[in-house]
Amino acid sequence: MENLYAYLFGLLISFVGVITPGMLNMTAAKISLSKGKQMALWFSFAAVIIVFLQSFLGVYFAKYLDANPYVTNTIKKFATVIFVLLTVFFIRNGLREKKEVNIKLKDNFNPFWYGISLSSLNMFAIPYYAVSSLTLASKDLFSFKILEIILFSLGVFSGVFLVYYIYSVFFKKIEHRISFISNNINFLIAAATGFVALSAIYKIMVE
Repeated sequence: MENLYAYLFGLLISFVGVITPGMLNMTAAKISLSKGKQMALWFSFAAVIIVFLQSFLGVYFAKYLDANPYVTNTIKKFATVIFVLLTVFFIRNGLREKKEVNIKLKDNFNPFWYGISLSSLNMFAIPYYAVSSLTLASKDLFSFKILEIILFSLGVFSGVFLVYYIYSVFFKKIEHRISFISNNINFLIAAATGFVALSAIYKIMVE
């Protein structure tokens, strides 16, 4: 059951993390509209391979941080700061006006290698999944066994690819709803990260 939870947590956390319009999912939509769905899915698959590796590295690194008693308190404080910053970030995204993502595609571009290179630039994924796994572990919802780390990363792979698939295949049908989804889901995510941040601050204060 723990293995199933690890996979589901990875899927849920990754899905929430990339559902709002951003460079990668909007690029998948742009490729689908201009080059076709097959090329968009190739781009998405390549991008998600990098995300899988990033999530694995992030969680594997978090394993050693969690096992070190000298840095545990520091990591908890660091994770709290991260969730506070995430809360501010998502509130800001929810309040600001929607901006078009300017994406230019060359005629002879390779969707697979373009997905690899563009996804590699997103280094925010590593600390995001590291902090997420540490937060789950602090609540006894995740352990850093190698099988659970792999399944968590596979869940991340599935969740991110699902989002990119939605943008690639159904973007035309949901295009008019993107602004609504972006504005409202940011506030929902901000509420969730804010709750985690406040609970972590409370624990730090009472310890």
